[in-house]
Amino acid sequence: MTIKLSREDDERRVKVFKALAETKRIEMIRFLRRHERDTTCGELGDMMGMDKSNVSYHLKILYEADLIRLSRSGQNKYSYLREDTFETFLPGFLDSL
Repeated sequence: MTIKLSREDDERRVKVFKALAETKRIEMIRFLRRHERDTTCGELGDMMGMDKSNVSYHLKILYEADLIRLSRSGQNKYSYLREDTFETFLPGFLDSL
């Protein structure tokens, strides 16, 4: 068996694992997974009992780890799971939530 080493992939793995090392961020991922519809950051905060600045902080970390993507429509910002990233680095993880 040959192990393919990739420094770039390893750096991405570190970002993914750091992002998942916080309970609130896992709860956010679980919420996004279960509610497969357009969810604004404000709605996410309301459902989780978090203020907007706290939600933005956690979403930024998830975004930088490529675990979510963000889109903007007017004043609203929407977040979506990047299932491709989960499948690449953590296959089966989303199903475990």
